[in-house]
Amino acid sequence: MSNKLPKLYSKADLARRWGVSRQVVKNWELRHDNFPKPVMWVHDNSLPLYIEKDIIKYEELRSLEKPPQK
Repeated sequence: MSNKLPKLYSKADLARRWGVSRQVVKNWELRHDNFPKPVMWVHDNSLPLYIEKDIIKYEELRSLEKPPQK
């Protein structure tokens, strides 16, 4: 049985992906109306998670550097 779940990112994951600090990610979240909305909260509702397709769309809109292909 193979259930394909979408890839999820925390703010720390996004910071590594974009090569910035977690504070920069938080600032972008506060300043940009088009920053992706969390799709899930974990760790007693203290850790937001973001779905990959929304992250890719945000990267395209903001012309952010995309990670190298694996």
